[in-house]
Amino acid sequence: MDSTQRTIGQETECSGIGMFRGERTKLRFKPAPLNSGIYFVRVDLPSRPRIPANVNSLSSNYKRIFLKNEEAEVESVEHLMAALAGLGIDNIEIEINGREIPAGDGSSKLFLEILRKVGTVELGGKKRIFTVKTPIMVSSESASVMAVPHDKGLIFSYTLDFNGAFIKKQTYDIEFTEENFCREIAPARTFGLSTYIEEFKRLGLGKGITDDNSVIVHEDGKMTKPISMKSAELRFPDEFVRHKILDLVGDLYLANVLIQGRIIANRSGHSLNVQLAEKIARVA
Repeated sequence: MDSTQRTIGQETECSGIGMFRGERTKLRFKPAPLNSGIYFVRVDLPSRPRIPANVNSLSSNYKRIFLKNEEAEVESVEHLMAALAGLGIDNIEIEINGREIPAGDGSSKLFLEILRKVGTVELGGKKRIFTVKTPIMVSSESASVMAVPHDKGLIFSYTLDFNGAFIKKQTYDIEFTEENFCREIAPARTFGLSTYIEEFKRLGLGKGITDDNSVIVHEDGKMTKPISMKSAELRFPDEFVRHKILDLVGDLYLANVLIQGRIIANRSGHSLNVQLAEKIARVA
């Protein structure tokens, strides 16, 4: 990954339905100057509050990432953050006229396509780079995620394991480059276990779930579309572990640094991912 800060070449926009609340929002992406960072602007609110996309803005991580500045909040930012990380974009203003990021097809594909059309430009200054020199780890019960030293670049290693239920154990390793991310990780869609369905209904969530933006995995290993319950076709045989890496990429980008090291995750989710991002941000 290039070490020079980048923004986008020109303004662009997209819109869509949020997966959890089912509300339509519009995003407008605008170039930002050197060292300005990544931030959201809630243009639907009178004061147009800015919400920086970093660990200091973390509000909640229940099934998705929430960022908050005083009373203004945005949620489900992880797939967009992953796209920005994959394209090496450090500086960008993102206007949004609601609180939830559009789901697209449940992956980072929507954001990649929009942003790659306008391209990126180098801003001259150097990225903030964090080189892992000693292991940094967070864990909870049988789940963990750690950053360890690595000779060069950034490697992600993830193990997905539901103890024999739902799907067989999946492990995936990938060197983090723009090409690898765009081809191997970005198209991987979100998925949910069938045991989540009643919980989501009780909480009034999942109003934007469609047959096109997620996959349901049943305890017997069957994979279906969430609405029609027809058999679902996967984009990769191991699409689910790839999506977990996608989430991990987006969550760690909230540390606002380019990591040089190896990230090793075992059954981790948003909660542990952002805890690692917070630890990295404190020492970077």
